[in-house]
Amino acid sequence: MRRILITVCLAAMILFTAGCQKKDTENAMAQPDQGQPQAPVQQTIQAFGVVKTKQVKGIMVDLPATIEKVHVQEGQRVKKGDVLITLSLKEIEEQIKEKEDSLKIAKLELEKLLEDVGDKNNENIDYEPEIIQAKNNLEKAQMEYDKLEKDLKNKEAMLEKGGISQNEFDESKVILEQKQKEIENDKIRLEDLKNKQRISNNKNALDIKIKEQNIVSLKSQLQTLKDKIAQSGIKGNEIICDIPNGVIEKINNASGDRLNAEKQIMSILDLDTLIVQANVAEDFIKDIKVGSKAVINPLANPDKEYEGTISRISNMAVQDNGETVVPVEITIAEVDESLLPNFNINIKIIVE
Repeated sequence: MRRILITVCLAAMILFTAGCQKKDTENAMAQPDQGQPQAPVQQTIQAFGVVKTKQVKGIMVDLPATIEKVHVQEGQRVKKGDVLITLSLKEIEEQIKEKEDSLKIAKLELEKLLEDVGDKNNENIDYEPEIIQAKNNLEKAQMEYDKLEKDLKNKEAMLEKGGISQNEFDESKVILEQKQKEIENDKIRLEDLKNKQRISNNKNALDIKIKEQNIVSLKSQLQTLKDKIAQSGIKGNEIICDIPNGVIEKINNASGDRLNAEKQIMSILDLDTLIVQANVAEDFIKDIKVGSKAVINPLANPDKEYEGTISRISNMAVQDNGETVVPVEITIAEVDESLLPNFNINIKIIVE
């Protein structure tokens, strides 16, 4: 019995000694050498996102035109200068031709009016032929009146001396009064001629202003039609892509369709503005900030990594599949052709 007890005690001592060595060994392994700094543990937040573009170019044309041919397909890559659509611009070209013809006619009518009017205006109205003739007639009548008046004075002196009869004097006086009335009528006639000429000049001036305004209006209408073509990105009768690096997202029209000013013909995604839109659980939103770094892995190629940066954090949470999340936006440092819009993305946001 005593021998068995000693054996048990010895076994216990051996196990205690071995246990102490194992713990020390683990502590020694767990504690690095004092001369080597311990590497910090990097914490990350997992998220899921989708590749999107910040800019989408909508092609809309406010022109009376129809589509002759669509040269691209949805999902096709396009670059600046590529022909997207060929249009039939017959209707607007006819409108432009009509405005150009109307403008030419209006200019010719104005030239003719200016030629007919010449330098007629109210400042040189006294030089009109009819008015000159009327003034001459008035001056002649005035000279005759002056002569008759002088003659009547002489006869009045002769009447006092008995050289002429009262009847002869009265006849001369009547002739003078008639000439006075003639002068008054000539003055009225002259003023009427001047008024008529003023009215005519004013009418001509108004006609000139109307013609000039009509020309201005026609020029404006013509320029508006031409500007519509230029502003629609149309060269000749073709709609040209103005995005250096894009992809056709959606096409809403086909050959033969008439354009609708309120409807997009197509939309183009600008591939130079790719971003990642993701949702971060509300529990972890406090641990990230604008400027936080992220590692992006597309599901289409999990071995591919892209560097990203948090560029926007929404100020409002939303519900996603029953979970409260906060939308964030991540810019991508370098984008290549293997990263496409609507790709699903795994994201690791680095917590600083």
